Amino acid sequence: MMTPEEQAYVRKLEETIVKLEARIAELERRLNMNSSNSSKPPSTDKPNQKKRSLRKPSGKSPAVKADIRELP
Repeated sequence: MMTPEEQAYVRKLEETIVKLEARIAELERRLNMNSSNSSKPPSTDKPNQKKRSLRKPSGKSPAVKADIRELP
């Protein structure tokens, strides 16, 4: 059986763990932000982060090489 002092210490440690878990969650949320999902400017994005193009495809088919015949 634990003494009252030990029980109080365990409760304090449990409260600290809860606070730290909340802080970690908030920091991870902030770390995952970039210019497309926050008000941050694009210059603050990570350099190797892939960016999605905002352009829509034109609907045109890709160019096809013409069949070139050789001269006789």
